[in-house]
Amino acid sequence: MKLQGKVAIVTGGAQGLGRGFAEGLLRKGAKVCICDINSATGKATLDSWNRQFGRGQSMFLRCDVSNHEQFEDVIKKVIEEFGGVDILVNNAGVSGEDPQTWRRTIQINMIGVIEGNHVASTYMDRTAGGRGGLVVNIASTAGLTPIFYSPVYSGSKYGVVGYTRSMAVDPKVSETGVSYATLCPAFTDTALFNKQQQDRQMQESDDSSVNQYVDLVSNTGIQTVDDVVNAFLQLAEADSNNGIVMAVSKQKGIQYINRHRQKPRDNKL
Repeated sequence: MKLQGKVAIVTGGAQGLGRGFAEGLLRKGAKVCICDINSATGKATLDSWNRQFGRGQSMFLRCDVSNHEQFEDVIKKVIEEFGGVDILVNNAGVSGEDPQTWRRTIQINMIGVIEGNHVASTYMDRTAGGRGGLVVNIASTAGLTPIFYSPVYSGSKYGVVGYTRSMAVDPKVSETGVSYATLCPAFTDTALFNKQQQDRQMQESDDSSVNQYVDLVSNTGIQTVDDVVNAFLQLAEADSNNGIVMAVSKQKGIQYINRHRQKPRDNKL
């Protein structure tokens, strides 16, 4: 897909990977709306982009992605402002395993992605007056291999991978013109995974599995946001990206988990 002139929505786009994805799209000539629950950071990011890319190229809307009505309002406002939507990046994500936070992890990481896909399938569908396009659901390498220290987070990301691949094989994809792909970053230097914070938590823990965790991080490496953004742009610009699952890590770089395009088919169980 040529990104010049396209319109994109990036959830969780005020900071971290979401901001990186949005800036990458802006550099390619796309118009971008970021939606995020953090209004102050979102507005500050928008101010920065207005100076860098010029007014009218980006917008910020506050949104809780697990709320269907708020998500739908975002896409309606983007269509009104920019004339349509070509790309949706479901990036918003959190991490929490304890009794107070694990439900929120599922609500944002899994339910938020499903809400985004439902909205995209409604407003981007060519048979319903949309322009078609691409949905990129951001999972994690924790959705490709078991992670012993964060089973809820890992489970939510496994769900994203399976859900997206299932959407991609829907026979209606060729009619709707909407493709579905998954990006799975490994450890990345963002607020969600901050090495100093993780190191401090491990030092304070008495868990016998600490050494396994330290070895995992050491062996995998911690990549930069730019590393992941470059992988994302390669995925978005691919001529055939429906059903792609791409992993990216410091140690192994970009990997296509299923290299060949996933053609929609009629599955009978």
